[in-house]
Amino acid sequence: MIQPTRRSALPAPIDKEIPMSRHFAILGLGYFGSTVARELKRHQNQVLGVDADETRIDALSDMLDHAVIADLTDEKALSELSLDAYDVVVIDVDDNVEASVTCTLHVKELGAKEIWAKAHSDAHYKLLKRLGADRVVYPEYDVGVRVAESLNYHAMVDFIRLGERQFIVEIETTDRLIENCASVANLAIDPEALSLVAIKRGEEVIRTPDDDTPLQAGDSLILMGDLQALREIGKQI
Repeated sequence: MIQPTRRSALPAPIDKEIPMSRHFAILGLGYFGSTVARELKRHQNQVLGVDADETRIDALSDMLDHAVIADLTDEKALSELSLDAYDVVVIDVDDNVEASVTCTLHVKELGAKEIWAKAHSDAHYKLLKRLGADRVVYPEYDVGVRVAESLNYHAMVDFIRLGERQFIVEIETTDRLIENCASVANLAIDPEALSLVAIKRGEEVIRTPDDDTPLQAGDSLILMGDLQALREIGKQI
């Protein structure tokens, strides 16, 4: 059940008049949930934080717009939060798969517009997707993939997965690359499988650079396309 806190027993109606502000409900304030809450507030959003642990609520209550102590598996308690009024509900129920699944099911049935949920395993990921979570975040897997890709392609700065084999990657130019590729044309990009979206050069962003654009030390290449084509580029680095 919901218990009163120093901030509020129940969240007040959210203020839709704050310009450029979105409204988020964070259910579960573990390390992941509290980090998301802090970052959303840093970007001037309105944030409701909910957790069964009073210590976690106290740690964040002065920063959040509303902070509520509640059992995240209690449908009645969740129904009192008006979760359907928020743009996104984020669910982080520690390592308790059963509680996470129960919470996601209740939130879905309560009409949440968009649900993001944290998974702890492959099976948990599949369960959350089947229950209707719009986005399932699997931090351990995602970080593991990023570390492996960075180790494999040491010049890779970041990447975004677009699909099973489609990615956007940011790659730093290396001395080896500059020696062999004086310009974009020398990258030997297969236009059917890969495209060079932009070159970041300090504060400058060169969008859709043409073949004559020279490559310089310190450039970052933003590439989009098929995984295998990206691997071929990686061999040049």
